[in-house]
Amino acid sequence: MNDRAVSRPERLFSYDFIVLTLAAAFGFCNIAVFYGFSAYLGRLGVDPAWWGPLLAAEPLAAFCLRPFLSLLVTPQNALSIARWSLVGLGAALGGYPLVHGVALLAVVRLCHGVAFVCLVSAVTALLAQAIPKSLAGRAFGYFSLSALVPYAVMPPLAEGLLPLLGREDRVYACCAVFVLPALALLAPLERRLGRRAMAEVAGTSRPTLGQMRQTLAQPSVRLVLAANLCLFLSTTLIFFFIKPFASGLGLADPGLFFTVSTAASIAVRVLAGAAYDKLPRETLLVAALLALAGCIAGFADTSGQGRLLALAAGYGLCLGVAMPLANAIMFGLSKPAMRATNLNLMLFMMDTAYVFGPLAGGALLATGAGYPTLFLIAAGCALAAGLLMAPLAVVGWRALGKVR
Repeated sequence: MNDRAVSRPERLFSYDFIVLTLAAAFGFCNIAVFYGFSAYLGRLGVDPAWWGPLLAAEPLAAFCLRPFLSLLVTPQNALSIARWSLVGLGAALGGYPLVHGVALLAVVRLCHGVAFVCLVSAVTALLAQAIPKSLAGRAFGYFSLSALVPYAVMPPLAEGLLPLLGREDRVYACCAVFVLPALALLAPLERRLGRRAMAEVAGTSRPTLGQMRQTLAQPSVRLVLAANLCLFLSTTLIFFFIKPFASGLGLADPGLFFTVSTAASIAVRVLAGAAYDKLPRETLLVAALLALAGCIAGFADTSGQGRLLALAAGYGLCLGVAMPLANAIMFGLSKPAMRATNLNLMLFMMDTAYVFGPLAGGALLATGAGYPTLFLIAAGCALAAGLLMAPLAVVGWRALGKVR
């Protein structure tokens, strides 16, 4: 399937790849259902001062744990960790109807976050064994749909269940049922991706600190990690602050921005995914990042709803190209023994942005700066990501010229 199976024809849509994508999707369903968690806290009578910390508890768990999981989760133990993480997710979801105070809610949120970050880290480690290097761009494009589709499906599904179940926490508990099909789908993977099978594959054990230092000493790895951090800093500022800006423009449904951008992002991954492995990835990524910077800068000068939605479509298209390619490039740069670790470090860059991006954006707005200033800074982050990737694009073009 990857470097360990060069004698076999490369195929993307194997059972392993499909199952891992579905398992991740079921996991994200259990996160996407919390789109209205702040409203639920309000109905519980929780002091608004605690809404932010309770919302942040789940991503904060990911931020704190991911660096350690990058080393501790390996292809040899990842399948077991994925199973237990799913069980933990189900237990956490079942706990929401039982707790209503701030302290117990914080405990459940933290447990939920721990289970989810362990699941994603484990699935990522297994994914590194299940995709061919030459098809990595398309693979990450399709796999990333597991995080996008739930956010399009779960809000309307939850709204439909709410009148039947009466309370949001009952809807959360009901979503624990997604754990069952995920566990069932993972069961057949034991023969190929279980501990015994992986123990016979070179490069699947826990990396040493020496290997870690050697990997982080590579300029190309550091550039991709820094570019990924800048990319997510730009998108988190948009994610958390575009709604009040869109409302100020008179958009009746600010969520329409995300509907348009998500649809565009999904469409480009499905329809143009093959190009991710045929064109020079680094050059394509730089072009997408520069275009993304232009779209975000356009938000700062937008005063009409129509233009905002047109830019939302462009924004989604750029993300649909940039995010899968960043992971595919890191996958290609990494030695087989370090792929799982490096991909989890890419996720840590995302975690970092989701923790500090909103804090920085909120602090900036608190000083009196307006949304246009915030969006220009976000555009600057996207531009910085493109500039960081430019040296790798140049190297890629030179290598391509030598081949020709």
